[in-house]
Amino acid sequence: MNKKVLLFSLPLFLAFSCSEDPGLQSKNGEIDYTNVDYYIAVPESFEEIITVPGKTMPFEQVQVYSEINGRVKKIHFSEGNTVKKGQLLVTMDTDILQAERNKLTVDLDLAQKDKARKQTLLESEAGTQEAFEQSESRVNSLKAQIQSLDVQISKGRITAPFEGVVGLRSISEGAFITTNDLITVLAQTNQLKVDFSIAQRYAHKIEVGQKVTLRPPSDSINPTPLNATVYATSPIINENTQMLNVRAKIDNSKNIVAGGFVNVDYNLGKSPNSISVPTSAIVSVIDGQIVWAFNNGKAVQRKVNLGNRSNTHVQIYGEVKPNDTIVMSGLLGMRNGMSIKAKNEIK
Repeated sequence: MNKKVLLFSLPLFLAFSCSEDPGLQSKNGEIDYTNVDYYIAVPESFEEIITVPGKTMPFEQVQVYSEINGRVKKIHFSEGNTVKKGQLLVTMDTDILQAERNKLTVDLDLAQKDKARKQTLLESEAGTQEAFEQSESRVNSLKAQIQSLDVQISKGRITAPFEGVVGLRSISEGAFITTNDLITVLAQTNQLKVDFSIAQRYAHKIEVGQKVTLRPPSDSINPTPLNATVYATSPIINENTQMLNVRAKIDNSKNIVAGGFVNVDYNLGKSPNSISVPTSAIVSVIDGQIVWAFNNGKAVQRKVNLGNRSNTHVQIYGEVKPNDTIVMSGLLGMRNGMSIKAKNEIK
């Protein structure tokens, strides 16, 4: 028998059984809970499905800034449009840099001619090695300066690093901007991903390639569940949250918007030979939770830890053994050693 289990991040509210069958009464009139309903704790296979919050994100996203200070010469994109990889987005005014490069080019031409003269003199033994090396150093220095300016000038052309949709622009043509001024945001929204976190106790069950189900909020335009595939996990547990960060690729993101929140249903597979009892069998005490069990016609208290739960059952660990008979009624007045008798079996 397999049982599907849904895990929720909300606290587990335990229900107490208030149904009591007094059975027989003793001579002094005290109620003796002789007849009680019961449940057989048969080992079962649980299909563990946990539900955690997740956030959708563009598959790629970048904030676009200029790498140089300067005046915006021309904006080449329209807000909200799709751009291709390498497409020109903004041109910065690099006239001053270009003028400086032209000057260095003239200086380099003169330096190369001077180097050639010094080399001729050196070969004819009319010049010195030191003079030649100085002229050669001057040539190399000017070349390096021109190369540095070429890099600066090229940074005046801001291009898209990947294909995506550009957002709202934060600049205007003619504005003077610095490297700290945001130009726009570029996002790859034709493919989305979802980030979520899994509790540490389930981390060993997370594998790349597993499928998860995304359920958008009920007030969404299209709340239809979507499928996603796990493609990456953090190599370590987050030390602040004690959770494992997981990332999945959404198979079809046509009807979902990046940046929103979704519920992620993660099927962790089956947990064999698990013991579960109806939720109403659990009794909260000061130091935890217990169930009442039969022991040779007497009630005995068994401490348990709670695991996964479904709408009606909860997985338990602790002092309960397979095929134990669990008391289901008269729990509020139950005490150790009370004489009890099985009445109706709860399935």
